[in-house]
Amino acid sequence: MKKALVLGATGRTGSLVIEELSKYKSIQVIAGLRREEDKERLPKLNSAIETAVVDIEDVCSLRKALIDSDIIIQAIRLRGDIEENALIQLDQRIHQALNPSKKVHLVTVGGAGSLKLAANQRFWEDEHFPKQTLPRGRAHAKLRDYLEGSVFNHTWTYLLPPPVYLAEGAKTGSYKLYHSAQIEAFFLSKSISYADFALAIVDAAMQDWQGVYLIAGAN
Repeated sequence: MKKALVLGATGRTGSLVIEELSKYKSIQVIAGLRREEDKERLPKLNSAIETAVVDIEDVCSLRKALIDSDIIIQAIRLRGDIEENALIQLDQRIHQALNPSKKVHLVTVGGAGSLKLAANQRFWEDEHFPKQTLPRGRAHAKLRDYLEGSVFNHTWTYLLPPPVYLAEGAKTGSYKLYHSAQIEAFFLSKSISYADFALAIVDAAMQDWQGVYLIAGAN
């Protein structure tokens, strides 16, 4: 049985991912928590899931949680005025914590701020990008560049939702996948629900998608 660790397990995206992963009998789900008491915030499921308290700032803590994992889903949403390299540094700590002798697939929930527009501009630089999420948008663009420019000894996926990411949107059970492109302005008019995006995250994990993908609603 494979083990799948979900970091950011109590967030909207992480919780939905756990619900989808729990449907696979071949997967043991591990919910990564900041605090032991956060167990109460996990979705109520018929199947049992494990939990692990993880300090994402500490490589040793990450290593303890990751050591036996086959799949890691990074759904942590850093908040506030984060540094532009904050997501790169988190990814590097995760990589330091990986078991080098184990085949691992790392799926990272991306951000629309990293979408590529004309004239080498990113969406976070556009006047229509929400100012309250500007630091995170900039950090995601930096992370995407870092991932695309690096060579890893494991498979990885970086999934981008469109700007209209609907927390309360209905689950349709489908989505549309787009490959990374030089100009991705077409994606600015797309939308998707959290529930459908979670389906794509789990498919990426189970099917070993490699690289950057843009995920929108099927309609």
